[in-house]
Parts: sequence; C-alpha cells; structure tokens
Amino acid sequence: MRGFAAALRPYLRPYHRSLLLGSLWLLATTLLAMVIPWMLKLGIEAVEDGRSAALATAVAVLAAAALVRCATRIASRFYYLHSARRLEVDLRRDLLARLLHQSGFFFDRHRTGDLLARFTGDLANVRMFAGFGLLTIVNAVTVYVLTLAVMLLLSPTLTLVAVLPYPLMLLAVKWLSRHLLLHSAQVQEGMGRLSEAVEEGVSGQAVIRAYGLGAGRNARFAEINGEYLRRNLVLARLRALVLPIMTLVGPLGTLLVLYFGGRQVAAGSLSLGDFVAFNAYLVQLAWPTLLLGWVLTLLQRASASMERLQLLLALPPVAPPAALPDVPGAAPEVRVRDLTFSYADQPALRDLSLEVPAGSLIGLAGPAGSGKSTLLRLLAALYPPPPGTLFVDGQDLARVDGRCHRLRVAAVPQEGRLFSGTLGENLLYAAPGASREALADLAARAQLQGEVAEFSQGFDTRVGEGGMSLSGGQRQRVAIGRALARDAGLWLLDDPFSHLDAATARALWEELRPLLSGHTVFLVSGRVSLLRSADRILVFDRGRIAEQGRHEDLIAEQGLYARLYHREQLQDELEAGSASNHGPGTPKN
Repeated sequence: MRGFAAALRPYLRPYHRSLLLGSLWLLATTLLAMVIPWMLKLGIEAVEDGRSAALATAVAVLAAAALVRCATRIASRFYYLHSARRLEVDLRRDLLARLLHQSGFFFDRHRTGDLLARFTGDLANVRMFAGFGLLTIVNAVTVYVLTLAVMLLLSPTLTLVAVLPYPLMLLAVKWLSRHLLLHSAQVQEGMGRLSEAVEEGVSGQAVIRAYGLGAGRNARFAEINGEYLRRNLVLARLRALVLPIMTLVGPLGTLLVLYFGGRQVAAGSLSLGDFVAFNAYLVQLAWPTLLLGWVLTLLQRASASMERLQLLLALPPVAPPAALPDVPGAAPEVRVRDLTFSYADQPALRDLSLEVPAGSLIGLAGPAGSGKSTLLRLLAALYPPPPGTLFVDGQDLARVDGRCHRLRVAAVPQEGRLFSGTLGENLLYAAPGASREALADLAARAQLQGEVAEFSQGFDTRVGEGGMSLSGGQRQRVAIGRALARDAGLWLLDDPFSHLDAATARALWEELRPLLSGHTVFLVSGRVSLLRSADRILVFDRGRIAEQGRHEDLIAEQGLYARLYHREQLQDELEAGSASNHGPGTPKN
C-alpha cells in the first residue's frame, strides 16, 4: 500500500487545491451531520420540559442543517470527482508518452491486448479510488473523529462499549486485504489476456474467416474467458465477505449500547435525550463503516492496477539526447562499423560494415529474412544498435535521441500502415497544415489521382481501421505520399512496391527517382530490376553482405543477385504469357 500511495501522490499533487476545497466542504458536511442528533437531544429535552418554543427552534435548525448538508455534500463530490478525472487524463498521457518512446524490443515483449487493458480497466480502477475512494476515506476519518468526540462528551462508558466490536473487524479486514490484493492482480492479468484475444480476433478477422478458423478461435477464447470467469468468481467470493463483516459491526455495537445505555437511563444516570442522541451518532458511524468495506475492495483493485501501470511509468528514461544539426532536409552520410544485431538469440545482422556517402541511392536485395529490413529499422532508430556501430552524420545512433533523429527520416514500411480517418488526413499525416493544392500534388506524385477521382468523397473518403477499405497497393502509395510530405534527408523504403504489379511499380519508381535526387536513400525491393539505377546494391544473405556493386557488375558476377534477377525475369515472362492467354485487362492494385 505504501508503494501505491507513493506512486499516486505525484499525480494528486497538481490538484491539492481542489482536493483541499473538497475536504473543507466535506468537513462542513460532517459538522452539519453532528448538529442533527444534537437537535434531537434538545428537542426531546424540550418536550420533557414542555418548552414548545425550544422544540420549534430545534426542529427548524435540524431541517436547515439537513438542507445545507445536501448542498455541501454535492460540492465536496464535485471537487473530488473532477480531480480524479483530471488525474486519469494525466496518467493516460504519461503512459502513452512512455510507450511511444520505447524501442521495438519493448513491443516485442509486451502484448498489445495487455497494454490496452492497462489503458482501460487499470486506469479506471485507479481513477475510481482517486475519486470515490479518497472521498470515502476522508469522509470516514472526519465522521469517526467528530462523532466519537461528541459520543465521548455524552458518555465515555457507552463509547467504549460501542467500539468493542471494531477490533474484530480490523483483524478480518487485514486478512481480507491480503487475499483481495493477490486475486485482484490475477483478475487484471486475466483481463489483459482477454483483451489480447479480442484485439487479435478483431484485427485478424479477415484471415480467420478466409481460412475458416472461427471454431478454433472461439474455443481458445472460451478457454481464456472461462479462466477469467474462474478468477473473478474467487475474487467475488472474497468481496462477498466484506459487506457482511462490516454490516455485523454496527448492529453489535447498537445492541451493546441499547443494553448498557438502557440500564443507565432506567437508573437515572443518563438522560433520555442523551441516550437518543448517542444512538443517533452511533447510527452515523454505520454508513462510513459499510463504505469502508467497499473502499477496501476498491483499494485492492487500484493497488493491483497501479502496480501494472508502474511497469510502464517506471520504464528507464530515454538517454540524454546528443544535439543534431537543425537540418532535417539535408542528406546525411551513413557509416556502419562491425554491426552485429540480434532480436533474440539468433543474430539478424553479422559483422556488417559499410560507408554510404551523403546523397547516395543504396539498393538492398536478398532472400527473405536476410537482414534487409533489420538494417532499416536500426537506421530509423526503432531498435537501439550496439554503441559505436551505426553513425549518421558522425552521430552514434545508440546515443542520439530517437525523436530528434526521426525528424530527418522518411520511412515507408512494406505494409503501408494507415490510421483511421480520411484519405487526405493520412496523406498529410506528417504535414497536417498543408494546403489542398499540396494534397492534390502528393496524390499525383504517388499516382493516386485516378483512385481519388473514382472515390465518391475524394480526399474525404474514410479509409477504415488500418486502411482496410483500400487495397494493399493503394495503402502503399498513400504511405509513399505521406513520406513525400516530409522534407527528410534520409529515406528508408522497405519494399514499398510489393503490392503493386510490375508496370505500376516501375512507373511509380520513375516518378519518385528524380524527387529523391540529393537525398540519402535506402531502397529494399523484392523486384531487383528496380535497383538498376542504384549507386550501389548490397546483396544480403543470412545477415551478411554477400555481394555489393552496381547492377551490371553484379549481373556479370553470376552470383546470388544474378539468380534473383533472372528468376524475376522468368516470373514476369510467365505473368505476361498468362495475361495474353486470358485477354487484355489486368486487375488494378
């Protein structure tokens, strides 16, 4: 619990004024609550003495206190609950900022569904405690302190009798608290697995339906769901014990007070008014006691959730950035020195060394899994390279702030990931303030003008989640247009034409090639014929550079590159023959 309080305190600190005002209104609410039993006492004494004016005064003060108490309670809740909502926003902002600053290794280790569960269920648990939980605790403390003070004033002996059951409650609460924390953490972990299963099912629904995998996925989801239900039922049984235990305390205290207090009234050592007022104060302790049971379960859920959130909030900070020249449009030189890099145990790159002058076009070829995309990910600072192995304009990428470095990078991934929104918003993602004319120019350069003209809403056409309403080739061209919107000196193109037919890919590359003149460009292409114009071609094989040189020289060597090139030519001839046999017209990408 101490760790939970320490983690929550920095996020409560900015709202200390609001919480203080809420506490003052809560104190006013409790003070007004103290007035009501006292007016009962005065009213009974007035009836016993036959003082009608005093009775009327007591009734009027009691009614006014009840009405004003309603207003002060609303004010106290306003300040506490609004602070909790703002705290939730601050936490969510910091969590996302931490996530976006992590390297690819972090996302390799953590499941997307589990991260989403922390942003939803875990944050909601912390917000509930920071709002209703703190409100209830502060209210309980003020009620207990003030009520017990007045009860001691009325009868110290009866007060001691009334609180006799409370030590038993504290022992039960201590036992429940330990078990609730353990099982709350297990439930939150189960929610993470459940969220992951839902996220995978929704994002992969096309593959699941295409391969008829629905039954298997449903069976797996039922298994995860059943485990989540089992853990929730264990937690529910523990929570079910809380309210009866809390409920038992009040009646026990009341029975003891009725017995011993009644004997005192009968003996004449305690007045009837004091006895009624004492019981009214004792009743006021019942509701905070019941709520403390609810807050206990809330506290355990929030503690378990905050522990999961702390795994993200306590991530090591980003290394201090080394200053980069403020010239994102300038083409950098790239130097690689004895680079060996692994995602896990098996190296993806081995002893890689090369020098790339500024403004060069470097082609990367080789079979799948040979390390081409890995090099681009390191150049984009998505993964940290080993220190002293990768330099951009003399800056060691292992010690450079990735955010600053990526300002000079235009990256086009193979899958062309888009974001929910319109086609125009995705094209201008890197330059949201660009004009409509710039948007049309980007579409023309990415050879999208034909598709845009066919869309009923043009650039305002919504692309769906991940751009699923567009074809693979259209998504790639939107990604290329998005990269063109940024004035970047280093271009990283990871097979950006893989979803395009050969003719469209060549036409688009011929359009792009002059635009990239003067930039440092790394182009990975499964179509090795597109690398013909590269200043140098690196042929990767099993994480190493097996061959390098210009297109003509590599063809003459009759090595791996030549085999890849001849295989592509044969495939193009087969596709051309198939197209001629089936008549004119080919599908559009």
